[in-house]
Amino acid sequence: MKIKTSRFGELDIDASRIITFTEGILGFPDNLRYVLLERDTGSPFKWLQSLDNGELAFVLVDPLCFLPDYRVEISKEDAEALGISNPETTAVLCIVTIGEGGASVTANLLGPIVINPHTMRARQVVLMDAQYSVQYDLLAALPRKTAAAGK
Repeated sequence: MKIKTSRFGELDIDASRIITFTEGILGFPDNLRYVLLERDTGSPFKWLQSLDNGELAFVLVDPLCFLPDYRVEISKEDAEALGISNPETTAVLCIVTIGEGGASVTANLLGPIVINPHTMRARQVVLMDAQYSVQYDLLAALPRKTAAAGK
């Protein structure tokens, strides 16, 4: 399948890589088909490119790279919608917002994207855990992670 995107030009996407959302991402209800793109091998950041709108793409991050204790409890309803029998086999990624000029880089920890790699179904789940933020500062988390790795 070929798609035209505003960021990556024309892409040839294998149908087996298409991720279908059971509900649209908050604010984008009509965009249900996406593909996950790795632009830099080994980077914790990925692109979630819409197949329904070539102008729409989200930067995602693996939250465990910045917050090793991050946990998502998947509700029974979400697990059923995604066909999840074992929550440990899911991929959990968070939407990143980059401020003007890269002055701020935050991740939405309260609305992670949960992907079942076996069914290729996904859903943005809304957590009710007040310990997480919709604007977790990734830049501020870097020194802590680097310092902790050196111990």
